[in-house]
Amino acid sequence: MGRAQLIICLFWAVLLSAQRPPNELFPLTPLGAEQQTTIDSLSMFPIKTLSTSNLFTLAEGYLQDQRYEEALQFYDELCDRNPNRFAFQFGRGASAGFLLSGTPSIGSMWYIGHLKSGFEEAVRIQPNSLFARRALFNIYLGLPRLLGGSNAKADRQIKAIQLLNPLEATIAKVFLAMKNKVQTAFDKQAKIAYNDAKNKLEINDSRYELAMIASHYFDDTERAINLLNEFLSNANAGDQYPPVFARYRLAELMPNNTQELLSIRSEVAELEAILFTYDPLSAYIRKIMAN
Repeated sequence: MGRAQLIICLFWAVLLSAQRPPNELFPLTPLGAEQQTTIDSLSMFPIKTLSTSNLFTLAEGYLQDQRYEEALQFYDELCDRNPNRFAFQFGRGASAGFLLSGTPSIGSMWYIGHLKSGFEEAVRIQPNSLFARRALFNIYLGLPRLLGGSNAKADRQIKAIQLLNPLEATIAKVFLAMKNKVQTAFDKQAKIAYNDAKNKLEINDSRYELAMIASHYFDDTERAINLLNEFLSNANAGDQYPPVFARYRLAELMPNNTQELLSIRSEVAELEAILFTYDPLSAYIRKIMAN
């Protein structure tokens, strides 16, 4: 096995626990007719001749249309022109993240630098962005040290998140404990998150994650159902978890829903295997509860 293959195997072995599921599991938000016309018109011009405003229009349009390679190309140009714009750096990191979703390949290694630097710069520009902080936490927690990840860096993001939203910081601590397989710390943070009635979740993915804690760890079906419904009401293409995950978890929790479960399984082939891979929190809780 060559050095490149060795690195990619190491990367995917570690990162899969925090990786976003394949893009095809997320519903597409179609471009409107006017948007499509604008993008078709602007795309005829060389990148260097386009204004920053038109470049941003193209980048956002390609991102919405799940044309992530084109989106990243335009966000790269935007960041070259103005590296201090939060939206440009955040979009650059997001585009790279979408390109890393799903099946790994050696070619996808190129996107890791864009993913990491995009969100690092976004945090530098807007230190109070909870969404950029949580994304950077996931990156540091998921990447092997060889590629820039570390528990210390992840913990620094948790400390910054704590100042913005203590409950969101607790959810992050749950994942840090899970990654390090420290069950006592996991238990402590899961209880704090579950019992926190003072703070409100702001990141939609955290609603799904707290629902899994409520359901699998505390057997609180009602709380889990409410959180999953909130997640679905706020779902967007940038979430870590696709809506079908929440729909399936809801069907599991609701009585007499065998037909709904079968329907969702037929909609997404091998859904339970996909959930095991891309919903590591549920898998972890079920494993420790079984022991």
